[in-house]
Amino acid sequence: MTAPGLIDAHVHVWDPSLHRYDWLDGLAIHRPMLPADVDRAGGATTGMVFVQAGAAREDALAEARWVGSVDWPELVAIVADADLLSDADDLAEHLDALAALPKVVGVRDNLQNEPVETFTARADGLAELGRRGLTFDACIRHTQLPALIDLLAAAPGVAVVLDHLGKPPIDAGVDSLEGRAWSAGIGELASRPGTFAKLSGLTAESADADAFARNAGAFIARVLEAFGPERTMLGSDWPVSATFGVGGSFADWVARVRALVGEPDWPEVASVSARRAYLGTP
Repeated sequence: MTAPGLIDAHVHVWDPSLHRYDWLDGLAIHRPMLPADVDRAGGATTGMVFVQAGAAREDALAEARWVGSVDWPELVAIVADADLLSDADDLAEHLDALAALPKVVGVRDNLQNEPVETFTARADGLAELGRRGLTFDACIRHTQLPALIDLLAAAPGVAVVLDHLGKPPIDAGVDSLEGRAWSAGIGELASRPGTFAKLSGLTAESADADAFARNAGAFIARVLEAFGPERTMLGSDWPVSATFGVGGSFADWVARVRALVGEPDWPEVASVSARRAYLGTP
């Protein structure tokens, strides 16, 4: 397998002067975060996937159009926002508009703060993504894994990328009650064809640097065991993971995963998974 260079499979950019980002209010990163600012892991990154950054729903299409128009040579794909609970005609209109943007390859309807009772109501919308050949980025918390699995069972034809390993309980550890429940969910999710995992966002899930150093490796190892390298990709979650939790640079994250896997070129090989999931390359 030939490595295509390092693909950062999870990058956010935004400009609050152009679109509304309510979740940024009061945060240090409530300012323009532009492609020129992105952490490129010391120049190692050759491609990037933009993932919707939480713009207000009325700005979702404008956000995707803006990202596709800015000067960003490394941009290879856009995962745009869409409301899978919206009326079928409204969703179709929104997806038609996204289809006019050349680099849109998938959708994220961010579920991490949604009640699990609403998950299966998104089944028809999720199935529509499958009919259109769009991927679905699933951003959830570890307690929501069972609800996600139920949702995906209702729409089996969709390629799915699990963001941030399902936000596992890093500080509690993989052998905790919560960690064992997460591990079981990961195994069930990995048994589903066409599902990928994204090694991203873990530093933002830990408030304790010592606990992170002790525990993160076991969570990463479990995902690699369940999904295999052919369905696992690597992402920085810039600038969120660099700012919150225990933080750290993308180069630090690449080095940590490389050391854990024990193969010097693994982060680049993981980029093959990102291209397979988002671009449909073999």
